[in-house]
Amino acid sequence: MKILKILATTILMINVIGCGSTRVVFVDTQSDLIRIGPDVVGKCYVLKNGEWVLSKNKMKLPEGWYAGGIPRD
Repeated sequence: MKILKILATTILMINVIGCGSTRVVFVDTQSDLIRIGPDVVGKCYVLKNGEWVLSKNKMKLPEGWYAGGIPRD
């Protein structure tokens, strides 16, 4: 009976750890623009005194905003 409890606890722990992963989406870095979808949350860089500084907190980006690289030309 004790082995059954240990086995059940182990299986439960593995399921909890496995389900806690985050989803990663790869964006084509060669494309010009992307449009932000729903529920996008993360840290952003903010331009302060001519220097890009990473935000301390995560922020929710509004759905529909556009993001993209700065043209190198």
